[in-house]
Amino acid sequence: MLREQKPYYPRLLLGVFAAALALVLGAYSWGSFASSASLTASPATPRQNDTVTLVGSGFSPGETVSVWITYPDMSVYGVAEIVVNGDGSFNYPYLPDFLGATFTPTGRYTYTAFGQSSGREVYATIDVAIDQAPGVSSGVSLTAEPGRDGQGSYFVFRGSGYRSQEEVALWLRYPDNSIEDLGRTQAGPSGVIEYVLYVSGAPVGRYALTARGLASGANGIAEFDVQVADLTVATGSAKLTVGPSPDTQRSFATFVGYGYQPKEIVTVWVTLPDFSTLWIGDVQADEDGAFSAVLYLSEQEPVGKRTYTAYGNSSGLRAVADYTLQPGGGPGSSPVVDPVADGICTGAGCF
Repeated sequence: MLREQKPYYPRLLLGVFAAALALVLGAYSWGSFASSASLTASPATPRQNDTVTLVGSGFSPGETVSVWITYPDMSVYGVAEIVVNGDGSFNYPYLPDFLGATFTPTGRYTYTAFGQSSGREVYATIDVAIDQAPGVSSGVSLTAEPGRDGQGSYFVFRGSGYRSQEEVALWLRYPDNSIEDLGRTQAGPSGVIEYVLYVSGAPVGRYALTARGLASGANGIAEFDVQVADLTVATGSAKLTVGPSPDTQRSFATFVGYGYQPKEIVTVWVTLPDFSTLWIGDVQADEDGAFSAVLYLSEQEPVGKRTYTAYGNSSGLRAVADYTLQPGGGPGSSPVVDPVADGICTGAGCF
């Protein structure tokens, strides 16, 4: 006589349920552990040249925390390596103008704090507004001639209303509201100044030049516009490819050019998303008029569409190639990781 065997399915389901519950509880505990760190930045809406205080907590006691900042154009710069207190916290007053500029660009910034031992990574954002500045003083005139011109041209600034022979400080506001110190000039006997500003590969957009008398406090401001201009005269076309595109920051771009004269020097530059230009380097073509090279694009490169130009210095042949750089060095990507090249430079004069 067969004995009836009790079904084992309920026990199996109960075991599966218990295992799943354990996994959920374990994941919850790990999530709570991993998210226990925090980072705040105050004030959250500073003006340019304000000091921002970073306060972090929830890290492992005594561990080293790497802090970096992501700019509005998604370029990334290291801020500090901080050893946290015994309770896993730190307090770090920090001036964002660490790149040597008087004022940082306006826009949204993101701070990242990464615990090197715990692996905890947290973020805080600030929105930087333009700093307050004095307006135009009564009786002072400052003009820019022409008021609108292309890259590679120059602007002549003429001002009046300053004291006789006084020193006048000059500074330039860029389209992104960053500031460059242009030094000083001296007013003439009648309080008149003249200053010439050359713009070659500058970003396009609206600028403002300020001239302030150091003795009188007299302030003049002249706004002007820089337009895109092609400064290269080419005799013909060559070929250039840049890849892979798109790709992220902290990667390598491979350049292949051909159609140039044998052994000639080819100059390569890039036109960035704001239409400013930057010299990359020179490479020598081989006997067949070709070259290949590899360029590392770090986390400090602005993201967006850019155009590379390769110009033969002997032949006058020019080639262009578009390339899109995507974010890859900001939140979620620690800049302490060393990159690995995906190619090698084979030209005689590589970048």
